[in-house]
Amino acid sequence: MAVCVLVLAERDPADQLNQQLRAAETPLERCQLLQPASSPTTKTEPAELNIKGDEDTLPLTDIDSVEMLSPKLARKIRQKRMTYWLLPFGFFTGIAMTLMTDMDTFARYGSLGASLIGGLLGLISGWMGSYASAMSVKIENYDDVRILRNRHEQGRWLLLLETPMGTDLPWKLLREANPLEITRLSEL
Repeated sequence: MAVCVLVLAERDPADQLNQQLRAAETPLERCQLLQPASSPTTKTEPAELNIKGDEDTLPLTDIDSVEMLSPKLARKIRQKRMTYWLLPFGFFTGIAMTLMTDMDTFARYGSLGASLIGGLLGLISGWMGSYASAMSVKIENYDDVRILRNRHEQGRWLLLLETPMGTDLPWKLLREANPLEITRLSEL
């Protein structure tokens, strides 16, 4: 899978490139056009273009809804995935620690009640751990993503292209679109 982002000054080259890629029957997993943050035309343009359903124009996407280009969204998704195994692990570990250590902290609730309270405390620890572990992971292409987000803030259009596994991007067509920059995010 090859992923790259083209930085463009205007929208028209992105739509033209999309038409050329479809004409060349280039297999794409994803082709998303990200509207600039500081463009006066983007306030009315997205709704009108997406309602038309015109096949020649790409639908607009917000940069914060793309996981590869939004560190906050990526962290939120990572944290949610971590909770699926850290919460049960914390719960059962809390029960096991309570039973192994013969703690009398919650003795007035009986052995079963003390074990369940220990499990709930372990569950809370797992939940807190999911946040800590999600925040500690460094993004692979952090510098590239930061540069692309800066270009987005400067009013540039970003075109995200992703091909299926084993398919290379058509570099000649991409260069013919005269992008300001081409940034490879990953190539597996």
